[in-house]
Amino acid sequence: MNFFRHQEQARRNTVWLVILFALATGAVVLTTNLLFIALIALSGSSDSDPHAPSAWEVYTGEHWLVVSLTTLAVILICSTFRQMSLRHGRDVANALGGRLLDPGTSDLKERRLLNVVEEMSIASGMPVPDIYILEDDGINAFAAGYQPSDAVIGVTRGTVNSLNREQLQGVIAHEFSHIFNGDMRMNMRLTGILYGILFIAEMGRGLLHRLHYRSSFSRRDGTHPAVYGIAFGLIAIGYTGEFFGRMIKAAVSRQREFLADASAVQFTRNASGISGALKIIGYGAGSRVHSGAAVEMSHFFFGPVMRFRATLFSTHPPLDERIQRVEPGWNGHYLAPDKDPVNFSGPAWEYPASGFVEHPSPTDTATAPAAQAESAGMGEQPQHIDGIEAATINAHSARALVFALLMSPDEATARRQQDHVEKHCGQSAFIETLRLLNLLRRQPQERLPLVERCIPALRRMSVTQYRDMNQALVAMIKTDGRVHLYEWCLYRLLLQYLGTHFGTLPPPRSRNRKLSSARSEVGVVMAYMAVSGHDTDAERDAAYQAGMGELRMGSVSRQPAHDAGESMRPLNQALRTLTEIRPEGREQLLRALITCVRHDHQITTNERDMIRTFAALLETPLGVFGDETEQLFS
Repeated sequence: MNFFRHQEQARRNTVWLVILFALATGAVVLTTNLLFIALIALSGSSDSDPHAPSAWEVYTGEHWLVVSLTTLAVILICSTFRQMSLRHGRDVANALGGRLLDPGTSDLKERRLLNVVEEMSIASGMPVPDIYILEDDGINAFAAGYQPSDAVIGVTRGTVNSLNREQLQGVIAHEFSHIFNGDMRMNMRLTGILYGILFIAEMGRGLLHRLHYRSSFSRRDGTHPAVYGIAFGLIAIGYTGEFFGRMIKAAVSRQREFLADASAVQFTRNASGISGALKIIGYGAGSRVHSGAAVEMSHFFFGPVMRFRATLFSTHPPLDERIQRVEPGWNGHYLAPDKDPVNFSGPAWEYPASGFVEHPSPTDTATAPAAQAESAGMGEQPQHIDGIEAATINAHSARALVFALLMSPDEATARRQQDHVEKHCGQSAFIETLRLLNLLRRQPQERLPLVERCIPALRRMSVTQYRDMNQALVAMIKTDGRVHLYEWCLYRLLLQYLGTHFGTLPPPRSRNRKLSSARSEVGVVMAYMAVSGHDTDAERDAAYQAGMGELRMGSVSRQPAHDAGESMRPLNQALRTLTEIRPEGREQLLRALITCVRHDHQITTNERDMIRTFAALLETPLGVFGDETEQLFS
């Protein structure tokens, strides 16, 4: 199957369906005006004066403008209010009744889920999201959030209990593809728009209820019939708008599901995982979710949360069609759920031959201890986990691990940094930092990937603990009077992944600027990238020109960039502007930065750190570049 062709086709269809959604909103505005015209006509129908103006003549352009703007304002205000109530992915998970999964859980099936999510984060080049469990027996999952750094993934208990590792991998890859393709942001906005349209009906119902309540306490109801007409009209308009809105939402969702299925197979290079999960749903496990908010958010899910008889309202394509697309020639047989899905042979970090990673990196082996416990069967407890790996699943130890990763190789500087840890975070953090520092010196690790794996545990800190950690980090970085490139990368990654969660980082601004409008900022970032991996001016100029040439911005002289340790302020200012660029522009920029790095066919640790950090700050998953990313980090 040509996955890229399916992805492109689904993207084109989605654009047209979103346009239809805007037209449906316009239809609600038009119908509201027609309601008022009809009320004017009815109120004047008893007038016998043949020269009386018609309703169309009475209803002037000024009336059209006022009613249209008022209707749009109601929809937009209510939509904005709803979107503000769902500002983060965790808000959606909480609305659905999800329970945040503890990274340190000892449940074998939950450990396997955590391992699979980490694997997908590595494969797609995205941060590890928080995971939520919905206590439903059906097989389902969802992804929510406005951007990768804010994303969460939720799975039902049935998904954890009924799928084997390969099938669970397919479901999680499907949800990661929703993050990867920007579907989450669209889903959040569609939820807000639908809420705004439906609120018109709620206004009508509220007005009708008020009139009924008033008449029940009064023998004589002096309410003008036109008021009843407005109430019933608003109900009709609101539910008519919702009818078309839900129909179009379902069509949008169906197209995105095809895209996510194709992307999931692309991620895992294994069609049997996601097709197996779909076959188990079809066998009888189902995908029902019983939360009261599930219907409103049905388009977030892997499978349908309830069954509609009318195909127009189905938010997901038929199971048979989805299976046929990823597994051509399917014989039509469904699969029974696995009775013991965690009892498998081989460690968790060994991917199948058709998998997306053939040889695990040192950070991938984190999944091995939990997997060994899984292979021993459900009756045994997890075996002892290596100290460094255990530190990533506990908030206290994860914070100390970050401190240890930031320690200077210079002993005198390191001792002063340790004093800052003790001053801001206490003696226990100081002792744990020393313990992990000794482990890191004996067992060197890739530093930034290890930091990214700490993020779910670090999100479990209190706001006070986060602020103390932030103060300690800033003091540690300033200890020697220089900001080293690696120190900048580590701090910016933590700020990006934790700042929004703890409310210390402002929400992203509008992202509608074209890349060509930020030519000077692009030059600054490219210059820093060229400086980070080359020693001579000639080498830096060659790498810089290779990167800028990828963007076709013409012949541009390399802008001055400070060597690491002098100042990162120009880079911070440039990135602040570049985060406002449209998604396709940010993708082009990151591709050009990768070209700059690969120009001399030698990739340094500093260059890898910079690319990883730029990808996080630009909210552009590295997985979008496929083989180029594998070569960069292999």
